Amino acid sequence: MSMKKRFFAQHAKSSAAIVSLAIHAVLIVVALSFVAVTVIQKDDKPFEAKPVNRPKMQLKKLQVPVNVKKKKTQKPKLRKRIVVQPKLNQNAPDIKMPEITGVKGGLGAGAGDGLGGSGALGFSMPEINIFGVKSKGEKVFLILDTSNSMLVDEMGGIPAYTIIKEELIRIVESLPATALINVAVFSGNDVQTVFAKMSPATDVNAQKVKAWLEPLNASDNAAKSGRYGTRTLGPGGTNDREDYRIGNFAKPVKSGGSVYGGKSRGSDWYSAVMLAHQQQADTIFLLSNEWGHQRAAVNTSMSTEEWIETTSAGKKWAENVQKASKMLAEENRERKAKGEPPKVLSGGRWALIKEYFPGTQQPPRPQYYNFQPKEFAEAFALLRAKYSSNSKQTSSGVRNRPGRDYSFNVVQFVQEGKEPNGKTVENFKNLTRMCRGEYQTVAGLEEIQNYAASSGE
Repeated sequence: MSMKKRFFAQHAKSSAAIVSLAIHAVLIVVALSFVAVTVIQKDDKPFEAKPVNRPKMQLKKLQVPVNVKKKKTQKPKLRKRIVVQPKLNQNAPDIKMPEITGVKGGLGAGAGDGLGGSGALGFSMPEINIFGVKSKGEKVFLILDTSNSMLVDEMGGIPAYTIIKEELIRIVESLPATALINVAVFSGNDVQTVFAKMSPATDVNAQKVKAWLEPLNASDNAAKSGRYGTRTLGPGGTNDREDYRIGNFAKPVKSGGSVYGGKSRGSDWYSAVMLAHQQQADTIFLLSNEWGHQRAAVNTSMSTEEWIETTSAGKKWAENVQKASKMLAEENRERKAKGEPPKVLSGGRWALIKEYFPGTQQPPRPQYYNFQPKEFAEAFALLRAKYSSNSKQTSSGVRNRPGRDYSFNVVQFVQEGKEPNGKTVENFKNLTRMCRGEYQTVAGLEEIQNYAASSGE
């Protein structure tokens, strides 16, 4: 056997195995190639989402109960007479108006000075300046003394009184129509007001005030006719006759074991000021020259008429009164011939004696209990509380202290070159301080003229 055949014979099984492996290897390669090609060439199917109908819910507005209290405000009615230079809030439109004299305010920045007002709406209370006394308010009550004591020569006489009236008229004319106003005059227990209640400061009402005040104590023959005070007022007006005794003024006064009626005799300005409180004014101005007879008798004495009839001193006193009256009339005739205003005396028969027969014995007088400033302040608060529920006016102003929602201000006219009565000054200062107001004295015609000239600039 040849060598070649022997080799194949010996390795026949090994060759078959190798061939089998080779064939399997080829098949694996072919299979892998087929799978790779198939995978690479296979296209991806796009995903198609099926539409789904979802229910739609309607949105509801959130409803939360809220209590909103709307402030009632009066729409301002501007008049041509008002001339103010307002200070507006940042969000308000830039409105410029000319400035008024004597009264500042109207439209402007909110009253952020502790006096309340409609600050949030861009309003401020007008500022009133009367002979150097300043205050703010929306309900202004002006009170003028009409008694003879305001007309004496040392006070400036009728010319000075005429300027005082003109200043009050100017103040009323300058107030914005949104303010409420009333003017009262008094002489003793007689109190009259131009309006029955607080009224808007419109042009029409300002003219009513002017026509009412101008004739007051202005007649050249006043001394001869004896027509002074409220009897000389112009057309219109109303007479107030209410009894405003309240608090200690309504209580009996006790002295020495006896009880006497607690009545303020010759109440002077008391009733007029109480009327202002009844009408719920937030700014009150009193123009007078004296504290007056704010008192109650605490013992009895012989009356003046009885003393005149039963005593020689009384008869002499009555005779001197008649002589003094004739002397005054003669003096005023001479004044009239010179073109001068008449001479006016204050105090009736007592003033005539004091002026022409100062050494004459005076009639007997009882002892008095004099009411104090604290008693007035308490009476003011009581009366305001009594009538506050009946007031439909809008409240304004000044709410810093309970029971002190107002300011009471006093201008006291005093004699030129003479120190005013110390007790009167003390009483007015204390009362105005208790009532959040200001107090000022003005002496004589020249000082009155100076104040009027400065306010008109």
